Amino acid sequence: IGYLLFFLIGSFMLFTSDKITLQLNTNALHTIFLDATMPYITWMGDGLFAILVAVVILLFFHRRLGSLLLIGYAGSALLAQGAKRLLFPEAMRPYFFLKYHPSFHKIPHFLYYEFHSFPSGHTTTAFAMATVLAWHCSPSWKQWALLMLACLVGFSRTYLSQHFLVDVLAGSMLGVCCGLMLVVFWPQHWLSKQTPLVRL
Repeated sequence: IGYLLFFLIGSFMLFTSDKITLQLNTNALHTIFLDATMPYITWMGDGLFAILVAVVILLFFHRRLGSLLLIGYAGSALLAQGAKRLLFPEAMRPYFFLKYHPSFHKIPHFLYYEFHSFPSGHTTTAFAMATVLAWHCSPSWKQWALLMLACLVGFSRTYLSQHFLVDVLAGSMLGVCCGLMLVVFWPQHWLSKQTPLVRL
């Protein structure tokens, strides 16, 4: 329900405004605090972060969950990167269009990219991880917290002008679908052990 609400709000924004205007409006939200924190928040959608979380869970907490996180990341990342490079190779990032716009705010010393915009790989990773983790988490407040963190990663991608909102929404849908497919259809007898690899 929470993800559906997020997706509907994002879709409504897309249908009521063009992506350049939406991006400029997001860019106009800049503050010193957000400029300093968003480059770190966006790292929660990075592949290295996903692998690190999965390996820590695999080694020290829950073998099956850690394994599913690794598989979920690998599958979703492969689909996202394949879409970027094979299906939508000409999709350009916001910085390509806005780098010379007079009102565009550029964060000092931040590395902006211009190519391979659709879909957002960081958002795909964040939502795939959040979906797998939420499936194994209770109570519900933990599931909502995971959703909020994934949404925050998605917002960071638009705030940093690394992706348009449409890229983020597509990445979120891809991540959720990959996560759900994994937890629903992965055979229970495969990687069934729950004990961690390392017992402290």
